[in-house]
Amino acid sequence: MAERARWIAMHLLPHEAEVRRWVGGRRRRFGGGYDADDIVQEAYARIGNMDFAAIRNPRAYFFETARNLIFEHVKRERVVMIDGLTDGDLRNVMDSGPDPETALSARQDLRRFQDVVDSLPPQCREAFVLRKLNGLSQRQIAAHMGLSESTVEKHLARALKLVLERYETADGRAASPDAAAKLRAAGR
Repeated sequence: MAERARWIAMHLLPHEAEVRRWVGGRRRRFGGGYDADDIVQEAYARIGNMDFAAIRNPRAYFFETARNLIFEHVKRERVVMIDGLTDGDLRNVMDSGPDPETALSARQDLRRFQDVVDSLPPQCREAFVLRKLNGLSQRQIAAHMGLSESTVEKHLARALKLVLERYETADGRAASPDAAAKLRAAGR
């Protein structure tokens, strides 16, 4: 034990003031509820419990230990203690995303819509995608496709009509009224 104390006195103690100033500077940088004295004492304790013969550069090791302790304190401050949360708090933390059935239904609707769009004639499909998915104006679509605006307007009208007609389930039932209404509204 005396040998350990001598080693600390010889190799760490001369750097304590420098480490303490450095730790204080980090506190201004990171904020935090740690105290420089506490960090230095914890660093002494950690290094004191180690096999100090393996430490080649005690000054650098002292700084590194202090830096790691600062990060641990900052990280600990950012963690919310789950025990302190009430049931009301937990409701706010829980996933507010759709339930699995709703998510599956939405994926199926999207897949069905993609199949319908893919089945459109090429120019109708391109005009529809450029307008509805990319948000281009009819004028921009006409310039992009090398067509007149009236031709683009006809392609868009035909695409919307085909999408509404084809947006049906496999057994021939019409798509949900909400989906059809959204498609009609998008066609305005």
